[in-house]
Amino acid sequence: MKKILSVLLVLALVFSMAACGTKKEEAPKEEPAAEEETTEEEAAEEEAAEEPAEAADGTTVTIWHTYTDAQLEYLENAVAAFNEANPGMTVVAESQPYDGFTDKVYQAVMAGNGPDIIIHYASEAAKYLEDGKLVDMEQYLAPETVAKLSDLTKEEATSFADGKLHILPIVSSGPVFFYNKAIYDELGLSAPETWAELAENCQKIKEAYPDKFGFAFDSEVDGAATLIMQTGNQMFDAENIYFNTPEVAEQMQYYQDNIAAGYFTNAKVGNYFSEDFNAETLVSYIGSAAGVPYLEIEFGIGKVPQGGSVEWTPAWNRGIIIFNYDDEERAKVAGAFTDFFAEAEMNAGWCIACNYPALFEDTMATDTYKEFAANNESFTYLHPEYAGAFPAVTTQAFARTALQTLMSQVAGGTDVNAALEEAVQYIEDELAAQ
Repeated sequence: MKKILSVLLVLALVFSMAACGTKKEEAPKEEPAAEEETTEEEAAEEEAAEEPAEAADGTTVTIWHTYTDAQLEYLENAVAAFNEANPGMTVVAESQPYDGFTDKVYQAVMAGNGPDIIIHYASEAAKYLEDGKLVDMEQYLAPETVAKLSDLTKEEATSFADGKLHILPIVSSGPVFFYNKAIYDELGLSAPETWAELAENCQKIKEAYPDKFGFAFDSEVDGAATLIMQTGNQMFDAENIYFNTPEVAEQMQYYQDNIAAGYFTNAKVGNYFSEDFNAETLVSYIGSAAGVPYLEIEFGIGKVPQGGSVEWTPAWNRGIIIFNYDDEERAKVAGAFTDFFAEAEMNAGWCIACNYPALFEDTMATDTYKEFAANNESFTYLHPEYAGAFPAVTTQAFARTALQTLMSQVAGGTDVNAALEEAVQYIEDELAAQ
């Protein structure tokens, strides 16, 4: 990669799209301490060990995505910048329909004619592991790129059954608690710290506004995961399911009781509960911190309520996944683009385009990102110190389906213990069929 041109292009791109900050000047490199002399051959070997191998000229890789608007523009500009900085390497970004995207990717990858890169969740990557369709990204990324991962994000990125790095998380998000500030102020309420406080707030809201619901989970799956994980019961791993416990049943009963009382709802008008919130038929909900731009009424923000034996909230980390086609040159180019896209200023611009918090410390240190984050109050309520992600194992795909059904059944009045047993049985049956 031609570093000087790359940095200049990145800066021009970030400034034109974000109009934020100025890139800090790099600190001058310190002179190395005196050491024993090394031969030219030894020096060349050390340099080769530190840097990923360069790909041969003329190699093309593709990125499939569903991005639109600012995200699409930023990605296309980043691809153009990379291609200009790396003659002989070509990256092509191809837009795909949102509906059925993951199924289309899976079928194409298995047929050998799919994309080289997608940006998605670790759980999506896990689908490809057993068939050998994922590259070990540590073989193709620069050491300084891998070093960007925190202990928490690397734990998720290597939580696959083989323990290898099959995703590079590049942005994060998570849920926060949004509430109608006018109603909360009128009733003397504050953002709840616990689930018990949330139920008390909703009771007061229902008494004052019988036609309104007090609360909803924008994602019932993540709501279920939160209630379960806060009990201290790990949900699942590659082989077992653990959430059918008395503590989890108690949490599910809490959800059912509040639905039955009319305090909570799981029936939304549109695709997201932000629409009900804007229509003021819903007074509070837990939804993505990135959803702030879609809110049209005066709102307040709080953290996700706690109440179990441990503190926990979901972390939604999206990252680059590189597929394996037994083509070394394609994998090298895909790795080179991943390095490029993870550079601090480039990553800062992507966070801005996506309206997502950063994961990398060097990104957070840029003036570009600092100005962006200072204007996003919701980011301060994500609590990364206890946010967690699930292991990237096949069980996760089945568990999400099971949890959605579980919450729907519980909301509909099904006995919570029976609903839990059915959820566990569903996952076990799917695993047995693999």
